[in-house]
Amino acid sequence: MIITPTIIALREGIEIALVLSIMLLYLRKINRTDLKRYVLAGTVLAIAASISIALIMAMVWGVFEGPMLNMFEGSVVLIAALLLTTMIIWMRNAGSRITSEIEDSMRTSTKRESGLGLAMLAFALVLREGVEIVLFAAALAIQDGAVTYVGVALGLALAAITGAALYQGSLRISFKSFFHWTSVLLVLFAAGMIAYGIHELQEAGLLLIGPLEVWNINPPLLPDGSYPLLHDKGLIGGLAKALLGYNGNPSALEVIAYAAYLTLITVYFVRTSSTKSKSQSD
Repeated sequence: MIITPTIIALREGIEIALVLSIMLLYLRKINRTDLKRYVLAGTVLAIAASISIALIMAMVWGVFEGPMLNMFEGSVVLIAALLLTTMIIWMRNAGSRITSEIEDSMRTSTKRESGLGLAMLAFALVLREGVEIVLFAAALAIQDGAVTYVGVALGLALAAITGAALYQGSLRISFKSFFHWTSVLLVLFAAGMIAYGIHELQEAGLLLIGPLEVWNINPPLLPDGSYPLLHDKGLIGGLAKALLGYNGNPSALEVIAYAAYLTLITVYFVRTSSTKSKSQSD
């Protein structure tokens, strides 16, 4: 399904666009647009480094086969789910401070007339998002194949257009609402990734705990060999799998891990929300 990679790439791309817009607008505000080339240079280097990491992962991926391939794929998916979760939590906690933190770092570099410092800051900020995109794309490609890369390209293209509009001042969006609702979707994606990662490890002969099939509600194939709509590889079932991590024949461990993840992240969000409300009222 193209929806999941598009949303993830759009979210990550918006974060990159937001970071670069903050940096470039700050240089414009202090009348130091002559330093813009260092920010752009750091960004280009970060993109090149991210592509290099993607190529290395592809080479490593091609080496494995059989159970080792299942172990590699399961590990990549689980790491991606963990990284996705930490990114959601970080953005939730630090989102309101991003602008001030970036501007504070830039203020030090501009005072020292350090173009290298600006380039390194842009490189570090963009590379972090770039590595996340590479890892998420790999994890999704394991599940959905080449269509993932189409979704990633579409999401990044939309993010680039949004970033250009933000910098030009022709677009005003509520980032709070954007990150809130995409975080809800990403939590569901992460839960599905965890379940799928466990599935791959079980295919490799690991984590064989409990029944390997709790239920199987996948309808049989149609006479022409195609998947019915409600099959987890069919149109509706595939959409539910992409958005919600739906699986028509999960193992007991997959079900427990999926439910436990959603429970823990929900409890965390509720507690942090109540804490923020109390601090604001005080």
